[in-house]
Amino acid sequence: MPPTLCVELPVEPASAGRSRRETRRWLASLCGTDEQCPTVQDLVLAVNEAVSNCIEHAYGAAGSEAAATVLLHGEAEGYRVRMEVSDRGCWRDPPTDPGHRGRGIGMIEAVAEDVRVEPGPDGTTVTFRGRIGRCPGLCTPAS
Repeated sequence: MPPTLCVELPVEPASAGRSRRETRRWLASLCGTDEQCPTVQDLVLAVNEAVSNCIEHAYGAAGSEAAATVLLHGEAEGYRVRMEVSDRGCWRDPPTDPGHRGRGIGMIEAVAEDVRVEPGPDGTTVTFRGRIGRCPGLCTPAS
């Protein structure tokens, strides 16, 4: 697989599952194994949380805007992986009391590095990084 991943997803619940499959497949190709190492699992979890947030929050209840898509982009350079999830929706401030919700960004921060959430007039972009090739006996990153 190429050192980049580019997927445009419709705003619908099934897209979260597709983002996990596409990310897992791409990262496994970079690691040179079909085994799911902890690093790949962490990055897939982070992508899932970011994509789910876009689907649920960026476009309102119906997701009916013309450009209601989520863009998933990944780049690899050696052992370093940079993931980006973006939408073209409107930023909404989190509620003061999210109740049992509102843990997605915290989860991403717990499993990935250099997490950034950048809301803007044209949508929101979440970026984060990870390092593959840290799982002895499993990962042998492709050069």
